[in-house]
Amino acid sequence: MSIKNCLYVGVDVSLKSLTTCILDISGEQVFKPKNFSNDPDGAEKLLDTVLSYANSLDVTHILFGIEATSVYGSHFLYTIADSNIFSAFTVQSYCFEPKIIKNFRDSLGDLPKNDKMDSFVIASRLRLGNLPNEFYINFNQLGLQRLTRFRQHIIKSITREKTYLVSNLFLKFSKLTQKKVFSDNFGATAEALLTDLYSSDEIATIPVEELIDTIAIASKNHFDDINSTANLIKKSASNSFKLKNELNDAVNIVIKACFENISALEKSLKNIETSIQKQVKIFFKNEYTILTSINGIGPVIAAGIIAEIGDINRFRNDDALAKFAGLVWSQYQSGEFEADDTHLRKTGNVYLRNYLCQAANCMRIHNSDFAMFYSRKFKEVSKHQHKRALVLTARKAVRVIFALLHDNRLYTLPKKGVLPIEN
Repeated sequence: MSIKNCLYVGVDVSLKSLTTCILDISGEQVFKPKNFSNDPDGAEKLLDTVLSYANSLDVTHILFGIEATSVYGSHFLYTIADSNIFSAFTVQSYCFEPKIIKNFRDSLGDLPKNDKMDSFVIASRLRLGNLPNEFYINFNQLGLQRLTRFRQHIIKSITREKTYLVSNLFLKFSKLTQKKVFSDNFGATAEALLTDLYSSDEIATIPVEELIDTIAIASKNHFDDINSTANLIKKSASNSFKLKNELNDAVNIVIKACFENISALEKSLKNIETSIQKQVKIFFKNEYTILTSINGIGPVIAAGIIAEIGDINRFRNDDALAKFAGLVWSQYQSGEFEADDTHLRKTGNVYLRNYLCQAANCMRIHNSDFAMFYSRKFKEVSKHQHKRALVLTARKAVRVIFALLHDNRLYTLPKKGVLPIEN
């Protein structure tokens, strides 16, 4: 970026403050680091301060930069976007990954670690150039993004709760976690049996007819051979470790609470997925139709990709989109040597990268074009075969997704005998 006159505004964001440093085009501190409150009044005072220096120094461009810190900087960036006081200037905002700022700080030597110095480092990094994608604000997209990211949060919570439940199930009914007694240890039948009956001893000693009734009611008679199932459960209970009553009481309370938590989380998941589909159909119907036309990309993955990409036109090509997702590789080269085994850079939008890898895994199963590509990449190496082939397939998916969204067209499989273009 070639700019004759510019202000570089570095803002270190925290829960309560916006610590700000302003550099001019030569790197001089025209405004030494100062704290503003992280609230509407503080943000407006910060912007008024920047405006006064922009007018006095006769600049044409103003670049704002913050380090990504959860949601603490979101309102400040929204305030910049909504403000009309900078109409006479070209204003751009950037949100740096913490790793980028850390590496740049390390390159500057042994600097003290405090908010004021952090704001100076961010402003200096802005001045260096080679900046990430400009911070993009589309409130429809941001709303969808909140929902899709919360969906991932719920799924992780369900997984964590089930893992915790399994550890307590082993204490109460050890054979249940060692062999396939139920088709689903978290289903209605398992829940009824493990919360209604006191212990594995009770399960082992109750009449088989009573156990059959309990299973039939809980499963709604879905078992083909309920007698065999009941006998298997009684046998497993007999062969399980026995607990003392004092411990069994506590374990029963924990197991019941875990089942209740899982049920509540799964109900929330359904509600969130319904809300996601409503948002998509109202604001992103065209993009959703395009993505779901690709064999292997379903509603969930399509919504997640849309939520993270936003407007495809903010990316100049598929390489820019791949870099945004972190699907780029480091290069190791010196003199005549260049390493064959390189690593995926751990930068970029981790949510988008995860969705693209999920999409690639589904596409290799349901899409013949991607299945052939995955298979070829899998056979090229002898180690990390699946992981490498999947990430390369995800990179191919980026090219396809970018082209379809950019050209506003649906996906069609390549004709037989015509090899797809691969970069």
